[in-house]
Amino acid sequence: MAPVVSVTYELDPPPNTPTPSSLRPIKTHEFAVANADGASQKAYYEGLGAAVLQAKSILGEELTAWRDAVGKREDNKEAKLVLTNEEEEDEEGDDEE
Repeated sequence: MAPVVSVTYELDPPPNTPTPSSLRPIKTHEFAVANADGASQKAYYEGLGAAVLQAKSILGEELTAWRDAVGKREDNKEAKLVLTNEEEEDEEGDDEE
């Protein structure tokens, strides 16, 4: 069996978070290490570096999509909270007059 870089993540997004159908909250990726079979140590580490870069790229894309999906939901919460705070400040200002 050839060596691989294996990465698994398990996310727990807030309930009712709209997510694209291509995203799953639990996912495992395996990236083969090129030049690992009988190659020199230098070739092995070059292959390992390439596998790590590939993992970084793919995970970055997937986790960014998750961040965007959850972030939109959080932005809506914050907008409502800001409006509530501004309304309270207006009421306090009326009491002082």
